[in-house]
This record gives sequence, structure tokens and C-alpha cells, in this order.
Amino acid sequence: MESENTVAAEMMRKYGKDILDLCAYIPYFSEKGKKDVEQPYDGKYGESKLQFRVFDSTLLSFVKRAQNSALMDKNYLYVYSRNRIKTHADERKFIERATIRDVDALRGIISRYVLEGQRKAVRWGEGVEEKIYLNVLLKLKGFIDFYKKPD
Repeated sequence: MESENTVAAEMMRKYGKDILDLCAYIPYFSEKGKKDVEQPYDGKYGESKLQFRVFDSTLLSFVKRAQNSALMDKNYLYVYSRNRIKTHADERKFIERATIRDVDALRGIISRYVLEGQRKAVRWGEGVEEKIYLNVLLKLKGFIDFYKKPD
């Protein structure tokens, strides 16, 4: 079994830069709820018979950066089935108990909201409302802060 320090070093090598880039959004997610980041289209730029949501530009910027990061895991559904995660409460509990060895599972959780949001935009708002983005980023940043080598 690998030591925690070895696992931490590998995590920092693979995902450290991406995690730190995305952690810039922690203050944003700390303050926002679903109603703050998504609104129904108001017809400002022309009428539409279709109903769709308009998202905050900061949230869209986060989604784009996350999509292009190494943190995205297209097989995120396996994380949910393997860890028996079915509800938002299960997600929050798992995130809270996660250790450095659960980084891949945390990647799967955040990936669900970012990647499913491409097909079901409601997921992006859910990730904000349920504090999934915030909790995963705080957990990953905590790992980096804890295992960071002193300069």
C-alpha cells in the first residue's frame, strides 16, 4: 500500500495546478446560491417561445476552466455506484469524510456537475445550490495545504 505522502505527491503532480486555478472560485461559490447564478431568459435580446436558463458569467467561466482541467473524469458514474452515492446528502457526507486517497472520487463528483451540465444545464445550478463545487474545492485545497512541502 502506498504511503499517504506518495499519494499526495502524485495528486499534486497530476492535479495541483488545476486545483489551485479552480480554487480562485472558492469565494464566489461561498456567496452564491442557485438563484444568484441562473435566471430564466427575460427576452431582453428578443422574444423566444423556448424557455431556457441564463447563467452567470463567472459560473460559466468556472465550468469552462474545469472542463479543460485534468480533474474531469468521464467515468464519474462509477464513482457514484462504487461508493453508493445516491443523494446530495450522500455526496456531502462522502466529501466531508474524504481522505487524500479519495481524490479520484472527488474528481468524479465535481465532474458529474460540470459534464452533465453540458446536457442538462440545471446541473450547474445544482452544483452551486448544493455546495458541491465549494465543498470539493475546499477539500482538495485542504489536501494541498496539508501536504505541501515547506519551501
